[in-house]
Amino acid sequence: MPEFEFSGRHVVADLYGISPSVINDDALIMRSLEAGIRRAGATICGTQVKNFTPSGFTALYLLSESHVSVHTYPDELSLFFDAFTCGSRCRPELIISELVAALGECEHRVKVLDRGVECEVDATQLVG
Repeated sequence: MPEFEFSGRHVVADLYGISPSVINDDALIMRSLEAGIRRAGATICGTQVKNFTPSGFTALYLLSESHVSVHTYPDELSLFFDAFTCGSRCRPELIISELVAALGECEHRVKVLDRGVECEVDATQLVG
C-alpha cells in the first residue's frame, strides 16, 4: 500500500468514422485540444508534434498536471486520445468533450479511470 494518498483521473477514447475533411485538419484538432485543456483547468508546459507521411500525426502535450496525447489515422478515419491529470483540480473529461464537439458526428468510446485507488489485478498476474 502506498505511503501517500494519490488522486488523479485518466481518460482514454477511441473515435471512429470522423469526416475526412475533419480528420485531415490538424489545426482544428490541435485548437480543440488546447481549448479543452484550458477548459479542464490544466496548464500546457510544452507540445511535441510528429507528422507522418502521407497523413496523420501524433501530438503530445506536457501539462503541469501530467499529459494529453492524440494519434490520428486519416486512412481509417480514426483518432485515439489519452489524458491523465494528477490531483482533483483538473477535469480531463472536459478535454475529450471539447474534441468530440469539434470533430462533429462520429462514433466514440470513452473510458474514465480514477487513479490512486487499489488496482483490480496484481501486476504479477499480467506477465507469464
